[in-house]
Amino acid sequence: MSQTRVRQRSNPEWLSQLRAEGTPEQAEAIEDLRQYLLRAVLYFFSQNPGDLRSLAREEIEQVAQDLAQDALLTILKNLDEFRGESKFTTWAYRFAINMSLVEARRQRWKNLSLDRILENSELPDFQFQDKESPDPDRSAQQQEIWETVREVIQNELTERQRAILTAVVFDDVPVDVVTKEFRMNRNAVYKMVHDARVKLKKRLEDRGFDVGEILNLFGSTPAPRMA
Repeated sequence: MSQTRVRQRSNPEWLSQLRAEGTPEQAEAIEDLRQYLLRAVLYFFSQNPGDLRSLAREEIEQVAQDLAQDALLTILKNLDEFRGESKFTTWAYRFAINMSLVEARRQRWKNLSLDRILENSELPDFQFQDKESPDPDRSAQQQEIWETVREVIQNELTERQRAILTAVVFDDVPVDVVTKEFRMNRNAVYKMVHDARVKLKKRLEDRGFDVGEILNLFGSTPAPRMA
């Protein structure tokens, strides 16, 4: 895909030209910004090809074009939010990357079925305890908490609660995918996740665990081993 060179501009030049309604300067600035955003999206996709493996090259380019256009429209609507604390292109770049992240996640889970969500609702058996751990007491506490979390999720949540909580919280499945497969609205999914988290928190507290202590225990922890 051929791309024209984007002309360098200062922050004030970007803002003034993008706001110059109906002028050739605005048209040129908009096209330059679109090209810059397109390059950002394509670069992101080139570095994260796994999520788009089901798409042909032409489809990826079309997705990139659409995302660049969406990012451009969002930026034009939010020019007043730019505070000049960075280069304008750096600020604009974030819009393109954030939208690319969302789209990559959507593509990753696009063909996820309800059956697969239900099949994957059992949490893995992580092993935190290690003879070579520099802090065996900490590892033992982490292991105890994780086993409690697994026990509550497996035994005290309904099948639907367990599947949705696991998908949204542990597998990072987009809420839109979950709502589609379970034929629920977003509010219902959020409430189910909230209720499951409340039950989980209460069970941990009933067993003497403090939420603050739990966060500290898992704050900067090496990745656990799979059993």
